[in-house]
Amino acid sequence: MRGRVNERQIKRMMQQMGIKSNDMSGVTEVDFVFPDKKIVLKNPEVTLLEIQGTRTYQVVGGEESVEKPGESTREDSDINQDDLALVIEKTGVSREKAIEALRSNGYKPAEAIIYLVTNK
Repeated sequence: MRGRVNERQIKRMMQQMGIKSNDMSGVTEVDFVFPDKKIVLKNPEVTLLEIQGTRTYQVVGGEESVEKPGESTREDSDINQDDLALVIEKTGVSREKAIEALRSNGYKPAEAIIYLVTNK
C-alpha cells in the first residue's frame, strides 16, 4: 500500500483479520504491581484489543509514579485521598510534598495548593 491509509480502511482491514478494538474511556489509574515496587499511571489512554478471542490491553501515556513496598496510602489515613490527588494534579509536586503541604495547612487543599505554588 502506498500513500496514506485512512481510518476507515484500517478498521475494515482489522475487521477482516478478526481484530476488534475498543477505547476504554473513564480509566483513571493503571497499576503494575511487582514484588519490589508498584508503578502507577494516572489518566492513561487504554485500548482493549480482541484478537481471535484473546484480550490485550494497550496502555499509553499517563503520569507515572513509582512506589516502594513500604510506601502505602494506608500510612496516610489522616489524608483525604481526593484532596491529595487534587493537590498533586494542580501543582505537579511529589506525593510526599503534597502530603506535607496538606498537613501543614490544616488539611485544606486550596491552602495547600496556594502554599505550594507560591513557594516553588
